[in-house]
Amino acid sequence: MKIAAIAWFELRRMATSRSVLMNQFLLPLLLIFILGNALSGFFGGGQEYVQQMVRVGIIAEGPGREVPASLQSVIDSPEVEKLLVPTYLMDMETAEKQLRSGDLDYAVIIPQDWEQRISSGEETRLELLPGKDRELNLIADTVFKSYTAELNHRMADAAILGMDSMSAWLAAGGETAPGPFVEVGQMSEQGATYSAAQYYSVSMLVMFLLYSGLMASVSLFEEKDSRTLYRLQSAPVPGSSIFIGKLTGASLIAVIQAVVIVLGSMWLFGVEWGDRPLFLVLVCMLVTLGSMALAVVVTLFSRTAAGARGVMQTVIIAMTFVSGGFTPIAAEWVQQINTVTVNFWAMQSLLRIMLHSSGSEILFSMGMLAAVCVGLTAVASITYRKVGYHA
Repeated sequence: MKIAAIAWFELRRMATSRSVLMNQFLLPLLLIFILGNALSGFFGGGQEYVQQMVRVGIIAEGPGREVPASLQSVIDSPEVEKLLVPTYLMDMETAEKQLRSGDLDYAVIIPQDWEQRISSGEETRLELLPGKDRELNLIADTVFKSYTAELNHRMADAAILGMDSMSAWLAAGGETAPGPFVEVGQMSEQGATYSAAQYYSVSMLVMFLLYSGLMASVSLFEEKDSRTLYRLQSAPVPGSSIFIGKLTGASLIAVIQAVVIVLGSMWLFGVEWGDRPLFLVLVCMLVTLGSMALAVVVTLFSRTAAGARGVMQTVIIAMTFVSGGFTPIAAEWVQQINTVTVNFWAMQSLLRIMLHSSGSEILFSMGMLAAVCVGLTAVASITYRKVGYHA
């Protein structure tokens, strides 16, 4: 009963604060609107992905300026013909000029000593000139780097098994294992993709639920700084009740905040949140739990409110960044870090709910999110027992 009274008081106090209303309720919707419109070109907009052909300039510097038969067979293969539009050029200067003007998307230069390196068993490389479009560069890189990797692999085999295997492969036109070099897939079974508004609705929901922990941290420090914690602890109220009551009040604000962001994004921006409301509620509850646990750890280890605020903001922004909350990041080092963050698994869970993914996929992401949040809660519990909340 005492916890409920403290939580209710905390809820009323925060609900009447203009800064809370602005920062926790209006700002997320404003950011969803700005980011969803400004970065809509980077997302599928809910439409099926259509692969754009890559215009590739090919320059052969060897004798007769002929493209090696093994490479030509790759270019002429049915799978690659769906991806590349080759143009055969005479010199690098022309290729560079067309890349700058946008007439080409990519260029490949076959070095003059290509045949010589093959006959001597040395490693072969193509000179690759990327264009302006990162996605098209990635597709062309995949095709030509796969070819050179296969060629060098065959040469390594020839060094052990003899040149007969290499000669047979070259005579066959350099055919590799069956299958396309690039395969375009979808994240969900229905083949749907999420829009920018959906992506940033998820990102902002998770980030601002974590900011509810910052509110709890500030509230806990306010009791210390205003000296009211002395009077509260002198009353017949356990210190744990005060502590839990204030966290509960901040959690209730987070629940209301989640409802406002979800319903507001639906009504204002037409965001589709999927057809599994129970999963959606559970994800929001787990993020709130993780937020409060993080707030407890930071608050109890910090000496001042300003220090706790700085640490909380840094951690929240860092987790949002590495999890792709501001923009998706494909860097390998980021992929290794983001799997231990609340944001990553919460976003994965919510996006899969939006895309109507299978229950097993959603539950896996939610399970990982629960593991991270339970781990944070365990650390928070140990910290509270060791440090405590005192005036």
